[in-house]
Amino acid sequence: MGGLKIFATETLSKSFRQWTLFISFLLTSLPCLALDKTKDLSDFKKRQIYSESLDNLRKGALTKFNKNRKKLKGYVLEPYLEYHRINGKLNNVGAEEVETFLENHSDLAPSPILKIRWLKKQGAKRKWKNFLSIFKEQDFLLSSNAELKCYYLRSLYGTGKKKEALRKTTKLWLSPKSQPKSCDPLFEVWRSSQHFNQDIAWQRLEKTIKANQRTLSKYLLRFFSGAHKTRANAYYLVHTQPRRILQTRNFTADTEKNRTVIEHGLVRLSTRDPQKTLQAWKKYRVTHNFSELQKKVMTERLSVAIAKTGVFPAEAKRPEITSAFALIGLADAAIAAANWQELNFWVSKLSKEEKSTHKWRFWRALSKENSIDSDSGSNSPDHEDDFLKLAQERNYYGFLAADRLAIPSSLNAETDLANSEKIIARNIHAKRALELFAVGEELNARREWFKAFDQIEDQHEKRVLAHAVKNIGKISLAIFSANLADATDDLTLRFPNQYAPQFDRASHKGGISPSLLKAIARQESAYDPRAKSSAGARGLMQLMPRTARLVARRMNVKLTSEDSLYDPFVNIQLGSHHIAWLIERYKGNRPHAIAAYNAGESRVDRWLKEKNGLPIENWIETIPFKETRNYVKNVLAFTLVYERLSGNSRPSILKSGERIIGD
Repeated sequence: MGGLKIFATETLSKSFRQWTLFISFLLTSLPCLALDKTKDLSDFKKRQIYSESLDNLRKGALTKFNKNRKKLKGYVLEPYLEYHRINGKLNNVGAEEVETFLENHSDLAPSPILKIRWLKKQGAKRKWKNFLSIFKEQDFLLSSNAELKCYYLRSLYGTGKKKEALRKTTKLWLSPKSQPKSCDPLFEVWRSSQHFNQDIAWQRLEKTIKANQRTLSKYLLRFFSGAHKTRANAYYLVHTQPRRILQTRNFTADTEKNRTVIEHGLVRLSTRDPQKTLQAWKKYRVTHNFSELQKKVMTERLSVAIAKTGVFPAEAKRPEITSAFALIGLADAAIAAANWQELNFWVSKLSKEEKSTHKWRFWRALSKENSIDSDSGSNSPDHEDDFLKLAQERNYYGFLAADRLAIPSSLNAETDLANSEKIIARNIHAKRALELFAVGEELNARREWFKAFDQIEDQHEKRVLAHAVKNIGKISLAIFSANLADATDDLTLRFPNQYAPQFDRASHKGGISPSLLKAIARQESAYDPRAKSSAGARGLMQLMPRTARLVARRMNVKLTSEDSLYDPFVNIQLGSHHIAWLIERYKGNRPHAIAAYNAGESRVDRWLKEKNGLPIENWIETIPFKETRNYVKNVLAFTLVYERLSGNSRPSILKSGERIIGD
C-alpha cells in the first residue's frame, strides 16, 4: 500500500506540474495571441480603438482604457498610450515610474519632452532629490534649457552642495538674455556671495548691449555704484543715443571701459552720420590708446559707412581694407551707387568662396558689362560667358542672368522616384508619424517625422519620405522635408499646386498672375493654411488681422472673425486683393509691391525716396531689412518657377518698366 501511495503522490505531482506548465504557457502566449489578433484588424479599426482608448483615458475610465490597450498589442502607436497615460498625470507620477518609462520608450519622439515637463514640475515643487534622480551633471552640461539648468543648481544648493552650485551660477548669470523666473531665487543668493562683483556685472552689461537687449541692459544698471555706475550709465545711453559719443569731454579718461564705450558709440553712429563719426574718431584715436585691431576695425567701419554716401576709399587706402565685413560692405555700397568700376574692384577682392556665390557671380558679370575698358574702349568680353553659366542655375540670380541674355531660364527639374513602402517599413519613426497623422496627433507626428529624418543618411531616401507626406496632404511638411533632403531639383515637392482653383479665381478678379499669388503663399506659409506667425499673421498668405480688416473694407466684404483667416478661400481672397492693390499703388512695379506686402508701404516709400533712379535689381539689394530683401528675391524667383510649371516657356523675372522712376 505504501508503494501505491508514493506512486499516486508522484503521479499527482507530475500531473500538477504539467498543468502548471500548461497554464504558464497559455499566460505567456496571450500577448502573442493578441498580437496575432491585431493583424486581423483593419487600419481603420485600429485607429478607432486607439482614439477610444485616449477618450477613455481622458474620462478616467481606466478599466476600459486597459481593455482597449490589450487589443492594440503590436500596433505601432501602442507606446503612445503609455506616453499619454504618464503625460496626463505628471503632477502625481514618481521618479521611478518616469525613469522606467524613459528606459522603455527612449526612442519615442516626445519622450525627452515628457522628461523636461516632469523635471520642471519637480523643480517648481522644490523636490530636489527627485529632480537629481533624473537630471544629472551630464544633462546640465549638454542642456540648452536655462530653466532646467537653474533648477539643477538650485537642487545642488538645496541638497547641501552650496559651493558647487554658486560657482556654476556665474556662467549662467552672464547670459546676454533674460533668464527664467525660476532662476531668480538662485541669482539672489549668488549676488550676495563672493562670486558677484561689479566687474562681473560689467561683463553682462557689455553682452546685453551688444545683443541689443535694451530692457535687460537698463535693469543691470542697478548693480553698479560710484564710478562704475557713471561708466555703466554712459554705456547704456551711448547705445540708445549714439550722438552722445560726440560729447568728447565726457570720455576723456583713457581707460579700457571708456575705450569700449567710445568704440561702440562710434560704430553705432557711423551708420547714421559717418562724417561726424569720422571727425570724432580723429580726436579719440589721438587722445586714447586704442589697440591696432580697434583702429583697423574703426577705420574699416567708417570706410563702409562713407562709401554708402557715394565716396569710396582712395586708391592709396585700398590695401588697408582686408576684412570680409569691409569688402562685402564696399561691394554692396557700389551696387547701391551703381558704381561699376568700384563694384568690379571690390568683388575681385572677395574670398574665393564668397566670390563663387550666386550673388557675386551675377554682380561681377554685370559690373564687367557696364565697365568700359580704358584702352580698347570696349566692354569686358567675358561677361556673357559668366551670365550664360549662371543662367543654367535655378535661382534668383540665375533668372536675372537669363533675362540679361534674353534666353529661357533653367528649371533643372528632377522627377525620378523610388517606391516609398520599403523605406517606411524599416523606419519605425516614419511609420509612427504617418499613423499619428491618421489619428490626428499632428504635433507628435511631426516630432516622429523629424526623428525619422535624423536617422537617415541617404538623401534620396529622405526625398522619398518627403513624397510620402506630400501624398497624404501635408504640403508644408513636404516642402520642409525637401529642404532637409537637399532635394532642390524636385519641383513637384518644392512648388505645390494646392488651391489652384482659388488662386485662379482670385487672379482673375485682381488682374494679376496666379503664379505671383502662389509664390507669395509658398514664401509666406509654405502652403500651410493653419500657419500663424509670432507677430500674429495668419493663414496661407499670412495676413495680419488689422490688414485683413482694412482689405475687407476695401472689398466691401465682411470678415466674420480673425479665425476665418485660416480658411484658404477667405485668406486667398483677401491676400490677392491686397497685393493687387499694392501693385496698382506702385504703378505696376511688382518688386515694390512685394516689398510693401512684407514690410509695409511707409517703409517702402522711404526706401524709394532715398534711391531714386536706381535700376530695380540694384534697389532690391539695397533694401535695409535682410528679411524683406530675401523675401522679394524669393517671391520673384518662385513666381517665375510657377510660370514655367504652368507652361510659359519664356517668362522674365523682371517685367519691362519695373525700374525706379526719378521725380
